[in-house]
Amino acid sequence: MKIIGVAASPRQNKSTRFLLEQCLDAVKNSTEAAEKGIEVELIDLAPLEVNGCIACDACKKGVLCSQKDGFQSIIPKLADPELVGIIMATPVYMGCMTSRAKAFIDRTVIFRRNGFMLKNKLGGVIAVGGSRNGGQELTVQAVHAAMMIHDMIIVGDGDHFGGAAWANHPDGYEADATGIATARNLGIRMGEVAATLRG
Repeated sequence: MKIIGVAASPRQNKSTRFLLEQCLDAVKNSTEAAEKGIEVELIDLAPLEVNGCIACDACKKGVLCSQKDGFQSIIPKLADPELVGIIMATPVYMGCMTSRAKAFIDRTVIFRRNGFMLKNKLGGVIAVGGSRNGGQELTVQAVHAAMMIHDMIIVGDGDHFGGAAWANHPDGYEADATGIATARNLGIRMGEVAATLRG
């Protein structure tokens, strides 16, 4: 079984990836993941060119896309039957997800059109805002909405909607203990639910 984390920031090695790494580390180190052999993989969209969907309808003919960009390398990873869940991590831009996150999500229509391939997979979200209350919950819910269109199973952090972190913490995002805890708790819950469903 595998849980894939997708970092949807246009910037590499910043707060969004850091929080996603914390989350995936919590998955790996959870008792449930160890017992069930759950693996994790991080996909960073920052170095990839991922264009928005152009509604060409090529994916109505199979698990394929007409656009020859970075999303091509992601298709087999998300089509893998061993995939049990996806954790999406995005910064908050203008109160919602990044355009990179939206482009990625729109391109996943390929899996919906080919038998709802993400149905019953787990979905978790981390949002990183410029302020403590900078639209993180709204962003998390926006990504949740897209996951529900795939008929995915939404997983929170065991207390709220998911990971919610503060990129501009006065001591640096690495010192945002509250935000880090939500991301790690999301990872723990993803591992628990994955182990339960695939028990």
